[in-house]
Amino acid sequence: MNYLALLVFSIVWLGIVYGINRLLAGKPLKTNKFKATLYIVTMAALGLLGEVCFDVAYNAGFGHPLWRYQLFPIHHAYTSVYSLYLWGSVGLYIYWLHDTLRKKRLSSILIRSVIFSLDAILFELGVNGSYKLIFHHYLFYYLPSDLWHLTSVQTLPLYLLAGFITVEVMEQEKTHPRFAMAGSIALALCLVGGGILTNR
Repeated sequence: MNYLALLVFSIVWLGIVYGINRLLAGKPLKTNKFKATLYIVTMAALGLLGEVCFDVAYNAGFGHPLWRYQLFPIHHAYTSVYSLYLWGSVGLYIYWLHDTLRKKRLSSILIRSVIFSLDAILFELGVNGSYKLIFHHYLFYYLPSDLWHLTSVQTLPLYLLAGFITVEVMEQEKTHPRFAMAGSIALALCLVGGGILTNR
């Protein structure tokens, strides 16, 4: 693995996340560093936990996982160390997007959850597709072929549920943001550390 190329790839995608939100907002984005960090670490923790829980359940129900991580896999390849970056990027995207939606008076839980689910699929298509184009293999491989193994429409129910959970968690975190940040960091570290230590 060319780590420098992976770093450049990751930075470019952060630029894309910013650019999309800049276009949606129609003006330069303002960023509260603490709130943005809270979104990033919360989404990183929720994303890792959600990937493990959902794919374990899917595997139990259908006899095989829905996806397999190819890059830095942990927890039976249900998730990855790299997922910290992926879901953290989603958290930053959501932070800017939610601010834009509030200003446009489109901040209901249902609207934000539906947008989250659709954006998550598009994000996976973009990131996994560009990763495969550049590095010649999948970042994560979906067993269904409905969207070229880059993602799958079968994830829509998961992302809709994840959208509701994420919006609710973010709303609840407003009352105790520092406690929420500490909890999210601890959860993410436990998930990643446990996966690395067990080498699975």
